Amino acid sequence: DPVPPVTGNDATIAALQLVIAGDQYNTISKPSEIVAAAAAQAAVKFLSGETPKAETTLFNAPSKLFVPAVVTQENLKAEIIDKKIQTADQLCTGRYAAGCKKLGITQ
Repeated sequence: DPVPPVTGNDATIAALQLVIAGDQYNTISKPSEIVAAAAAQAAVKFLSGETPKAETTLFNAPSKLFVPAVVTQENLKAEIIDKKIQTADQLCTGRYAAGCKKLGITQ
């Protein structure tokens, strides 16, 4: 049966498990650590009386843009496991173990 067009956001453990099981087509993984580091750097600039450098504008506001990853069964291992965002031990529990094995994700 084809996967219903169910998508998600934030690449939570639950969402990733649904992708593994084939119950959800994709989820979005945002580069949280990179975004947090950039926000901290901007805060330090502001506290020092400086203006952080904007790389571009979005909606007429100075901005720094980050590219999220669309995570599917095809790239979950590379985007999540290999980048150490989550571990196989966290994702491949209970009913998701068989799906992990099918996707080549091992504990």
